[in-house]
Amino acid sequence: MDFEEVIFKRRTIRRFKQTPISIDILRKLIEYARVAPMARNVQGVEFVIVQKPEFKEKLFPLLRWAASLPEDQRTPEKGREPTAYFIVLNNTKIKKTFYNFDVGASVENILLGAVNFGLGSCWMAAIDRGKIRELFEIPAYYEIMQVISIGYPDENSVLEPYEKSFDYWKDDTGEIHVPKRSLNDIIYKIF
Repeated sequence: MDFEEVIFKRRTIRRFKQTPISIDILRKLIEYARVAPMARNVQGVEFVIVQKPEFKEKLFPLLRWAASLPEDQRTPEKGREPTAYFIVLNNTKIKKTFYNFDVGASVENILLGAVNFGLGSCWMAAIDRGKIRELFEIPAYYEIMQVISIGYPDENSVLEPYEKSFDYWKDDTGEIHVPKRSLNDIIYKIF
């Protein structure tokens, strides 16, 4: 897949086939995150890989899904849950400032890499950090940033022109429609 195809194909996916992802692919995605740009090259971003069924099952209810959708369409149905997760951490013993930029760059590398492997993903910030810390025994010096859910897609998501609302929606076939502003709308000025 060429780079532009990866960029435009990357959409948030919340429903997944139950095909397992190999640990080699999961590790490769973390490798992509590892080489992302970091402020001052201080590398405090770390990850927990969650792939064991008992931990996936316990993590699933600690995440909130798709706030723009009606409640009955938000959460993946039984048998369409993610097949793996990455818990994104910042190690505050290593980095105390400017880590949000590092996290964003690292996560974007994972999301784009996932598309290249035929995977879908959802970058989630509406999470129960306290219960996640407890479940995975994450020490206090780690800031729990987000969770990335991942798997082979079992739904389709498409771009739509922005018209008065940023809210995404599902049509009758289950396809997700995501409005995006036009290129001309986001270029403030050209000098």
